Amino acid sequence: MKKTFLVVALGFAMVLSGAGGDLSWAKYPEKKIRLIVPFAPGGGADIMARALHKYANPYLGGRLYVENIAGASGAIGWREAAKADPDGYTLCMMVTTMMTAPHITKNFPTYDLFDVIGVTAQDPGMFSVKIDSRFKNIQELIALAKANPGKVVVSTAGVGAIDHLYISAFAKSIGAEFNFVPYKGAGPAVVAAAGGHADAVGSGYSEAFNLLKGNKLRPVVVFTPNRFPDYPNIPTATEIGHELVVYHWRAAGGPKGISAEAKGVLVAAFRQAAENPEFQKMVKDLGLEPNFLGPNEAAPFLKKQNDFLSGIAKKIGLQPK
Repeated sequence: MKKTFLVVALGFAMVLSGAGGDLSWAKYPEKKIRLIVPFAPGGGADIMARALHKYANPYLGGRLYVENIAGASGAIGWREAAKADPDGYTLCMMVTTMMTAPHITKNFPTYDLFDVIGVTAQDPGMFSVKIDSRFKNIQELIALAKANPGKVVVSTAGVGAIDHLYISAFAKSIGAEFNFVPYKGAGPAVVAAAGGHADAVGSGYSEAFNLLKGNKLRPVVVFTPNRFPDYPNIPTATEIGHELVVYHWRAAGGPKGISAEAKGVLVAAFRQAAENPEFQKMVKDLGLEPNFLGPNEAAPFLKKQNDFLSGIAKKIGLQPK
């Protein structure tokens, strides 16, 4: 009798084990993990995703793959990720747009629809001028802007973009009025300033990186808590009396409710990737800071940034359409 029971039990276990990786005690991951990039290939989020794919995959059994689902400024891909099962097998790249676009576009996916696995890199907000600009420093720019409202022309990536928001806050803080000229993206905005079509440009460091390193632009103020290592002689906004700290960020996340087991594996894998010297070099070469923030560290960082940007959007009267 005991022998018969043992044979039946073993046979039952074999049937279950052949039924696929759908067992409650199966170890995550048992199948492919999709990492959605809500933009076209070649952009910053895509480059970051492919770096994570390369350096995190050894810790995920080679199961991570990247899928680009572009459109509507990222909304299509983020909606696809948000509606997926929170089983850890659908992830997405998250960027600062999720905190700015909702103020100009109704029903745009917000960052809090997702469980953040980790912020993988950041770059600070920066105010830059043409290399041979008449403004030798930020004090000269502020003086002219205060004395001549609307005379200083500032290019940005568009109305409601992160740089438009924090430079608006900076203008209010210094008691000045800038003449904002929106462009279709950060790339054209920094090129406009480098070409003398604008007096200054607000951008992330990574967006102006090539023009800064190519001596076409130079920063006059950075929006970091402390002096930025790449430009130790450039003051922070806080130093000159305006407490503004702003970062563009890139993160990986998934739909709300990811299990503790899956989240733990993913956090460990992405942290290992972020700590890889080759990954860090790649990130620095893009003008980003390779500073990994796990879920517990990321939550207060992202909330503070979101509250700050939401507050500015309300003050300047942005309304989603």
